[in-house]
Amino acid sequence: MILSYIALVLRIILMSVERIVVRLLGNDEGDIYSNTAASFLFFFIGALFLLPFNLFVEIDNFKFLIPCYISSLVYAVGFVAYVTALSTGEVSLVTPIHSLNSLFLMILSFLFLGEAITITKVIGVIIMIAGLSILKRIGSPLKSIKFILNDSSCRWMLLFVVLQSLGRIVDKYFYVSASPVLYSTVLYFFIALNIWIFLFVKKKRRFIHSVFNGKKAISIISGAINGFAYLFLLIALNHIELSIAEPFTQVSMIITMILSYIFFQENIKEKIPGSILILIGGWLLLYNQ
Repeated sequence: MILSYIALVLRIILMSVERIVVRLLGNDEGDIYSNTAASFLFFFIGALFLLPFNLFVEIDNFKFLIPCYISSLVYAVGFVAYVTALSTGEVSLVTPIHSLNSLFLMILSFLFLGEAITITKVIGVIIMIAGLSILKRIGSPLKSIKFILNDSSCRWMLLFVVLQSLGRIVDKYFYVSASPVLYSTVLYFFIALNIWIFLFVKKKRRFIHSVFNGKKAISIISGAINGFAYLFLLIALNHIELSIAEPFTQVSMIITMILSYIFFQENIKEKIPGSILILIGGWLLLYNQ
């Protein structure tokens, strides 16, 4: 029991640090090929860290491979957007937008899976929109939302949130019985493969070597964080329900904002009220899911 809570705390810490590390790994000028190569390293190295934990996993069948690959296509594009958003924008601004994933997941679950929208979820949506409207204080709430929609890094993060939510819907719709560790390891390798194929077709594979040679330590650290953050979630879920673990994980948003102030001297004071509202709204959307 205690081990599960320790694992949850470690996951929260890793998720908080991940966004800072990804910011350092990506290209701050928004070069798409550099950020695509960074995404490849993020998942390929992450898969390598997960690989040893599959040695004793029993494989009953390989039916999970097709839905896993379908998901990987969505995630591959999404995480390039994720890296680009964090590397080109304010971490303290795009991170709260990342927390909107529960909103898009609720909408897509309603549209494609027929899941009910409760009063609690509606209240959560209203609170999240209120938080978004004061996230960037530049006048009226509408101007704040307009600024976010017009900011390129925010749009990249919104794209990631939509694609991440869509990927989870695909995972849930085509759910098959497979070890979570095995599924995630294969998924990570598939995502890396998709990205490698894209760079190969575009004749831009050299960017992988360029990014890795220029940022070896950051590349390895980012992959380790990616792999172990998921492992800690699995350990936590041994004695903690997902409906409890996931809301607590969202606290990483606040820690990331503090880290963005420490490492990048970003102005986080104006963003804290809106971020807290988005956090609360997200908790309500996850309630009873």
